[in-house]
Amino acid sequence: MAALVELEEARSVWLAYEAGFAERRKKEKHDGLRRPGSVDDWHRLTWGGFGVAWCDDPQVHPRGPMADVLRRLITALERDPGCACPVCGGRALVWKYDLAHEPSSGPVCTDCGIVVPRPVLTPEALAAARRGRRLLMSA
Repeated sequence: MAALVELEEARSVWLAYEAGFAERRKKEKHDGLRRPGSVDDWHRLTWGGFGVAWCDDPQVHPRGPMADVLRRLITALERDPGCACPVCGGRALVWKYDLAHEPSSGPVCTDCGIVVPRPVLTPEALAAARRGRRLLMSA
């Protein structure tokens, strides 16, 4: 029963995001922006909610409730790109190929297993993931 409650809460978070996305795109189209931006690539790949918080390895997944995971991903898409996983804050990102769904390759957090949406990472973080190195930031 607890799993069903968690799933329903995550569904509510996703549906709220979908409604906000539709409203924003409607306004953008009205303002003449016909082509979605790169941040919207993630939404296109997760159309209908499939693969929103994809973990390619079922043995490695976020520890928190799915609704919290979704909130963190959505929040990350609405702010400037960073250098860490938006779900767990981990900096151990590696580029993996032959993922089980779209995108077929991309940055994966080795701490929580999430395939991190590219738009939430800086170009430096993406490059470091491709090289298989941690991005070290000075304080």
